[in-house]
Amino acid sequence: MYVNCRCVLGVDLILCSGRTVTCYRDLREIHSYICDDRVLDIAAYNTPNNTRMRLLVLVANKGAEILENGYSLAHTAISAGPTRLAVPPSLHALDVYAFYGAADGSLGLIIYEGSTLTSKCLMEGRGLGSVVCLGWFMGNGGTHLAVGRHDGSIQLYLIDMENMSGKPRLKFTYFCGEPVTSVCGGCVGTDDHELLAATFSGRIFGLRSQRLVPGVANLTNIPQDALASRRAKLESEVIRLEKQTANEREKYQRNTRSLHGGLSAPPLLDIQYELQGATRDGWQEAKITSAVPLDMLFIYCKRKLDLLTDNAAVLSICSSQSGAKDLLATVRCQAGTRRLWVRMRYILQANDPVSRAESVQVLIYALPSAAPRVARLITLRLPVLPYYSQHENMDKENEKRSWCQVHITGSFSVAEMTSWLTDALPGDLPRPSANVAFARSHTLLRTLLVCRYQRGMGIFISDNVTTIAIIKDIISNCSVKKNIRIEISTDIPDNCCVQSFQGIKEQFETEYRTYKDNLLKKAISALELDERATSEEAPTICNEYQRVWSISDDTLTDTHFEELVDTIDEWYVDFRSLTLRNTDYTTERVKLRKALKDCELEQILLILANENVMPHDID
Repeated sequence: MYVNCRCVLGVDLILCSGRTVTCYRDLREIHSYICDDRVLDIAAYNTPNNTRMRLLVLVANKGAEILENGYSLAHTAISAGPTRLAVPPSLHALDVYAFYGAADGSLGLIIYEGSTLTSKCLMEGRGLGSVVCLGWFMGNGGTHLAVGRHDGSIQLYLIDMENMSGKPRLKFTYFCGEPVTSVCGGCVGTDDHELLAATFSGRIFGLRSQRLVPGVANLTNIPQDALASRRAKLESEVIRLEKQTANEREKYQRNTRSLHGGLSAPPLLDIQYELQGATRDGWQEAKITSAVPLDMLFIYCKRKLDLLTDNAAVLSICSSQSGAKDLLATVRCQAGTRRLWVRMRYILQANDPVSRAESVQVLIYALPSAAPRVARLITLRLPVLPYYSQHENMDKENEKRSWCQVHITGSFSVAEMTSWLTDALPGDLPRPSANVAFARSHTLLRTLLVCRYQRGMGIFISDNVTTIAIIKDIISNCSVKKNIRIEISTDIPDNCCVQSFQGIKEQFETEYRTYKDNLLKKAISALELDERATSEEAPTICNEYQRVWSISDDTLTDTHFEELVDTIDEWYVDFRSLTLRNTDYTTERVKLRKALKDCELEQILLILANENVMPHDID
C-alpha cells in the first residue's frame, strides 16, 4: 500500500492511500472511509467525549470534509484548490481549525463549528507559486506559518493566535531557485530557532533570521575535537559519493561505446511538469522542473499559440512556411536553469467547428545541458474550456439562473465520459465511480458548469449557452471516434443570453471604459504634446483628455473588452444554432457587434432578447 499522507493522534494512527482513509488503534484497524477522490492531506482532532476522533480531510477536486468514526459529517468546496493543511500548534484539542495552502498560491482558514464546515481566504495568491508544503516556526516574537511553494520561494507569515481569521503578516521571504518539498521550524545543534527546508533535488538547508557568526555563543559549548570529527566524517562522505558518481559515469560511457551487441538505455530525464487552468487573461501556465540543468526546450503544436516564458530563458518562434497553421518555437535557458514556466494561450475560432470539438496537443522536448544529451518528451493538452478551473460547491446548482441543459444517453461508461471531458476541462477530473457530480466556475465570466453523469447517461447544465454547445460538440465528436451511438437533446431557455449578459453588465461597462481610456492614452501620447498643453494651470486640451493623460501607465491595465465582445457574439450564434433558429441572422449579428463595440446596452439587450425572431417550421 502506497501511503501518501499520515497522521498520529495519541495512540491512533491514520493512514491515507489513494482515496482510502484508514484508522488504526493498537495496530488494529478500527474503521475506514473511501472518499470521492484522492486524499491530499489530513489532520486529526479529539472529540468532546474523547472516545472518538474527528478527521479533516482535503480531497482533490472536492474541497474539505469532516469525518468521524468512519462517516462524513460535513463538506465544503474551496474553489482555490487546497493542497496542504497546517494545524496551529497551540490549538485546543477540541477545536477544529486548520490553515490551508492552495494551488493558486492563496492561504486560508478552515473552521468547523457546531455542524458547519466553512472556509475563508486570508490572502490571495497574486501570482505566487502553488503551495507545496506548510510548517510552523516559533521565534522572533510570535508564531509564524512557513510556506514552501513550487516556484522556489519560502515565506514566513506572522499569525495572530488570538484572531486566526485575521490577515497574516508577511515577515520574511527567501528564494532557493527550485520547488520546496518540506519546511519545518525548530532547533538544530543550537538553541537558536531556524527553519529547515528541503527541495526537489534533495538539497537540505537551514534559514535563520540572523547570520550565525562562527565561534560565538552556542558553538563555544561544543568541544573542538567533536567539531573536527564531524568535519572529517562529512569530508569522507563527500569523497565517497564523488568517487561513486565517477565510477557510475565511467561505467555508463564504457557500456555505450562497447562494440558488443546489445541495447543501451539512457536514463530518463527526471522532470516534473504541471499545467494550470486559465486565469482571467486566458493564459495557461506550464511549470517545468528538472533535476538537472536544462539547455533548450523545443515546442511544437499543430495550431497557432501565443507563447510567453520567464526571464531565465529566451523565446524564439520560427516563422511558418507557406501559410502553415502549426507552431515551432525554441526556448534557450540560462546556465543552471532547472525550473521555468511557459505560458500558452489558444483563442477559439467561432467559425471553426473543429477547434471547438478537440483539445490542442502541445509537444515539448526538454534537452539537458549535460551528458547524456537525451531529450525528454512532455505532452500537454490545452482543453477547449480552460477558464473552468475553479471548483465550486454543488449547492450552486440551486441558484436562480437561466440554466441551459444538454442530456446525453448511450452505451458509454463512466470512464469513457471522464476521458471525453478531459478534452474540455482543465485539471484533474473526479475519479470514475458509479455516479460522478462536480461543478466548475468560469474565472472571467463567473458562469457555472454542473456535470452529472453515470453509465449510459449524462446531464450537463450551465448558464453559458456556448459552454453547453462546446460540451455537446466534444462528446459528439468523441463518440463518433469511439463508434459509440449516443442520443443528445438540449433545453435552451429563450432568455439565456439576456440573463447571462445581465450577469456581466457592470463588468462589460468597466472593461469598455478601460478599453477607451487605453486607446485615448495611446493617441494622446502619439501627438507629442509639450508641457504647456498638459499643464494644470492652463491646459490646451479638454478636461476628458486631461483626465486620461493624468492616468499613469502603471494604472492602465490590460482590458478584456474585445474578448467579452467575441464571447457575447458566440452566445448569440450558439443560441440560434441550438434552438434551430438558423434562418439568416447576419444582419442581426452585425448590429449586435456594432452595439457591443459602442457599448449600447439597450440595443444589446433588444437583440439578445430575440423577441422578433420565431423558429422556422421543421418537417
